[in-house]
Amino acid sequence: MTALSGHDAKRLHDLAMAILTEREPVRVWPLLMERLTADLPVDLAVLIDLDWRAGTGHAQTGSPDWLHEAPLDALIHAHMRAHPLLRHYACTADRTPLTLDEVADDRWWKSEAYHAGKAAIGIDRQLALPLSSRPGQIRGVIMSRSGRRFTDRDLEYAELARSLLDTVSAYEKVAFGMPELGDPSEYGITPREMAVLALLDEGLTAHAIGSRLQIAEKTVIKHKENLYRKLRVHDRVTALKKGRSLGLLPSVPDMD
Repeated sequence: MTALSGHDAKRLHDLAMAILTEREPVRVWPLLMERLTADLPVDLAVLIDLDWRAGTGHAQTGSPDWLHEAPLDALIHAHMRAHPLLRHYACTADRTPLTLDEVADDRWWKSEAYHAGKAAIGIDRQLALPLSSRPGQIRGVIMSRSGRRFTDRDLEYAELARSLLDTVSAYEKVAFGMPELGDPSEYGITPREMAVLALLDEGLTAHAIGSRLQIAEKTVIKHKENLYRKLRVHDRVTALKKGRSLGLLPSVPDMD
C-alpha cells in the first residue's frame, strides 16, 4: 500500500487549519469540497444527505461551482437506490471510504442510473466518504473523476479526511448552531471548549462528549477544567448557570 507523503500530510494539516480559522460557519463545507477536489484530486465533490427509507435526499453543497446548476437532487430521487455505493452503506454498518470499482458489478456500468449520471455530471470513477448519520440515513461526500481509478494512496487520504469531516459534522451541530448567542472568545473560551460546554448543557457525560466530538475522555476533562477556570466556577451546575448569565448558552424556557 502506498503511504501518504509528507506533502499529503501537509495538505491534511492545512485543511484542518482552514476549518479551524474559517470565521463564517456557512463557508466550512463549501471550503471542504473545494479542498477535496484539489487535494485528491477529483473533478467534483458533493455533500449529500439522504433518507434511504423514504427514498429522498438532496445535495447540500458541492464543488466546482457549476454543480449548483446540475440536476443533483433529481438524480438522487430517481436513482439513489440503484447506486452501488449508496446501497452498500444503506445495507451495512460500514463507514469505510470505498470506490465504485470495489462494489459495482457489470450491471451498474450498463444501467440507466449510470448513464443518467454520466450525462448530467460526467460521473465515471467515484469515491465515497461516508459520515456518521442516524439509522436509515446516509450522509457523506461523493467524489468523482473521469477515467483514472482511485489508488491506495487516495483511499488512505480519504480515510483521514473522513475522520476530519466527521469531527466537523459533530462540531458544527454544537458550535455553529448558536449564532444568536454571545461571543465565547470574549471570555477566552475556545470553540472546542464551547462545544464541550454546550454538550454538558445537554446532560452528556465526559465519555459521551468524547464520543460525540471524537476526542479522548481525558481531553474532555481537561476542557472542562479550563472552562471552570475561565468561568470562575468549580462544578458543572454553576458552569451552566454562569454560561447562561453570560449569554453563551440559551436560556431555559419558562415553564409557567
